[in-house]
Amino acid sequence: MKLITVTLIVALVAAAKGGKLSDKLAKIVPSFATGFVINGTEAEPHSAPYIVSLGTNYAKHSHICGGTIVNKDWVLTAAHCISNPVGMSVIAGLHTRSVVDEQTQQRQVDFGRVHEKYTGGVGPYDIAILHVSESFIFNDVVQAATLPSREQVHEGETHLYGWGQPKSYIFTAAKTLQTVTTEIVNYVDCKAALPEDAPLAETNICSSSQQQSKSACNGDSGGPLVVEFEGASSELIGIVSWGYIPCGLANLPSVFTKVASYVDWVTDIQSAYYKLY
Repeated sequence: MKLITVTLIVALVAAAKGGKLSDKLAKIVPSFATGFVINGTEAEPHSAPYIVSLGTNYAKHSHICGGTIVNKDWVLTAAHCISNPVGMSVIAGLHTRSVVDEQTQQRQVDFGRVHEKYTGGVGPYDIAILHVSESFIFNDVVQAATLPSREQVHEGETHLYGWGQPKSYIFTAAKTLQTVTTEIVNYVDCKAALPEDAPLAETNICSSSQQQSKSACNGDSGGPLVVEFEGASSELIGIVSWGYIPCGLANLPSVFTKVASYVDWVTDIQSAYYKLY
């Protein structure tokens, strides 16, 4: 483990000084998103009113992942963010990550499900759904994102939001919400761009902003990739899942859980919950 850590740090420092990450290193380190947006810019306060911060302990919130409000009682996130959902903390309305005030709304998770086919590693089915014990109150800073249509195909510009770090080789998280504009990479092109052994599935969606030397794959795990509309709610098309690290240096597309592939699953879990509870 120590050797791996040292190797990664050396690669990061070399890249920071202008060197390029070798293809070999890029191919051997597929990883979950590390919780950061690389080379993003500060988002306008509350421009993503659907994003939430997740913590494992309601009484003592410590940010571990992002998530997305999809209606007043439900949040979507990545399966790899969840160990025991009941009792988790959800905070909506944040801009500065550490500032919890009268604008923010903290809720406790009373029910959650990780996709039953998720194996616990990097790969498909990386999605989970959480129910909060008290409904969110929607206002200017707390809103829901809409879900896409079943198996809807997206293309073009997208936006990623998360609390981030300024550079790929600086490990201190930024204090405020960050955003990156990316372009969707279709499945065929994404598969061709990634190493042959990449655990990519058709239930993933990829994005890239390689020419800008920016990275989406280090957005907060579980956080939102959205399509934005003028005068209408943003549409949640992806959940931050995994990518090749060091993220801003590997120069490969970032991989998200494609929400359109799981709309029926989300509906089924919600329906089962209301029948049981």
